[in-house]
Amino acid sequence: MATLSPARIAAADILSNVRRRDARARDLLRTSAPVARLTPANRALATRLALGGVRTSGVVDALLDAHLRRGHLEPRVRDALRISAFELLWLATPAPVAISQGVELVRRVSPHGAGLANAVLHRVAGEDLPAIAHARKRVERRDCTASDIALVAALPQWLADELVVSLGTEGACRMALSAMDASGTYVAGNACLHNDAEVEHLLSAAGLMPRATCLPGCLALSSAAGLATSGLVDAVDVVPADMAAQVVAWLASPAPGTRMLEVGQGRGTKSLLLESCSLRRGGLARIAAVDSEAFKVAVSRARMERAGLDKAVTCTALDGRRLGEEGLPPELAESFDSAFVDAPCSGTGTLRRHPEIAWSLQEPAIRPAGRSLPALQLELLRAASKRVCAGGTLAYATCSELREEDEGVVEAFLACPEGSRFSLVSPRSTAAFASLPPLAQQLVTDMIGPYGMVRTSRAGTPELPLDGHFLALLVREA
Repeated sequence: MATLSPARIAAADILSNVRRRDARARDLLRTSAPVARLTPANRALATRLALGGVRTSGVVDALLDAHLRRGHLEPRVRDALRISAFELLWLATPAPVAISQGVELVRRVSPHGAGLANAVLHRVAGEDLPAIAHARKRVERRDCTASDIALVAALPQWLADELVVSLGTEGACRMALSAMDASGTYVAGNACLHNDAEVEHLLSAAGLMPRATCLPGCLALSSAAGLATSGLVDAVDVVPADMAAQVVAWLASPAPGTRMLEVGQGRGTKSLLLESCSLRRGGLARIAAVDSEAFKVAVSRARMERAGLDKAVTCTALDGRRLGEEGLPPELAESFDSAFVDAPCSGTGTLRRHPEIAWSLQEPAIRPAGRSLPALQLELLRAASKRVCAGGTLAYATCSELREEDEGVVEAFLACPEGSRFSLVSPRSTAAFASLPPLAQQLVTDMIGPYGMVRTSRAGTPELPLDGHFLALLVREA
C-alpha cells in the first residue's frame, strides 16, 4: 500500500469543500489551515491539483462516467478521482504514481472503492491519456479542430467553438496549449503610499521574493504563499492584480489633474491602479466611480480611505445605465475628461486564475433569451459616453476573450447615435503609452490588433503568463 502524499490529501479535501460549500477553490486554499501547514513544495502541488481538479471537472467527469461499468460514484470518491485524473492527463506525473496515489485517495474516503478506482484510473491512463496526447500534437501543429482544442484545454465544446471564432485558430491554439499553466502572481505598488524601493523592501521582508517587470510599479512574486497573511494587501501597500490588468489600467489611466468617470468600480482595484498610474505620470486625477452593488461600494470606499485616496476618488452606488439620465448626484452630473467602463463579462480571459468559470458558465449566460451580457455592456458604454466632454477619451475594457463581448460591442457602439461622435484610437498615439519605458512599449505593441484594439493574451508566453484582457480606446470629436 502506497503512502499517500499530504498535498493530494489537502487537494482532495479542498475539492470536497468546493462541492459542499459551493465555494471558490482559491478562497479555500487561501484560508485552509491544513494547506498552510504544508511545506512550500507540497503547498504548490496541492494548489495545482485543487485548481486543476476544478478547472477540468467537466471533461474529467464525462471520461470517468464513460468508464463506469454500472452504478455511480459517491461524491467523495468522484472528488478523489478528479484529482488523480487531472494529474494523469494534464501533469507530467508518471502514470503508476498518479494511479497508485489515486487509489489511496479513494481508499481514504471509501475503503471498498479502491478496486473501482484502480480499474477506472487504468482505463483513463490506457485510453484517455493517448487521446489527449494526440489532440495536443494536432493543436501544436495547428492542424486541429475545435474539438481538439476543447479536449486539450478542458473546455465545453460551445466555448471552444466561440474561442476559435473570437481568436482565430492560432489564438485559440495558443490559449489551449497554455490553459493548464500556472498563472503568474503580480502586485502593483501603491504609489500613493510608497515609492518603488519601499514596496520592494516590504515584499522582500515578507518573504515574497519580488522582482521588477518592464511595466512601472508592477512586481512579480516568486513566492506568493504569504501574500494574504502579510498584511500588505489589507493595508493597501500593494494591490494584487495580474500584469495584464495593470497594462489596461496604465493605457486607460487619466492624465494628472483631470476628471475621470469610472463605471464598474467593483471593490476598487482598478481605481487604485488608475490613480497609481496617474501619479506615476505626474500627479493624481479625480475619479468619480460607480458600481451597482452597494456592498462593493462600501468595500471600495474603505480601501480608498486606507490608501490615502478618499479625497481623490468618490464611490457611489448607482446602476451605470442611468448615467445618461437627469437628477444624478452632484459628483456625477457633469462632463468628464475621460471615462473608463470596466464592463461585467464572462471572465473567459481569467480561466487559469478562476477555474470555476469554464464549467459554471453556460452558453445562455452569454446569449440568453432577452437581455445578454453584450446588450448590458453596450448599454453601459452608451450611457457613460454621454458624460465624456468634447475631445475626451472613452475606454472600454473586459476580461473576456470572446469577440461578442469585445470587438462586437465596440462595433455596435460606433454604429449607434452616441458612438457616431467617437472614433477608435491606437494606444500607441497616447501620452500614457509615450510615458512607458521601451520594453513596456514593445509589450503593449505586441498586444495591439486591428484598429488599435488591445488583447493582452496576444503577448502571453510560457515565460510570461498573462490573463486575457481587452481594451478599446475611443476619442470624442472636439
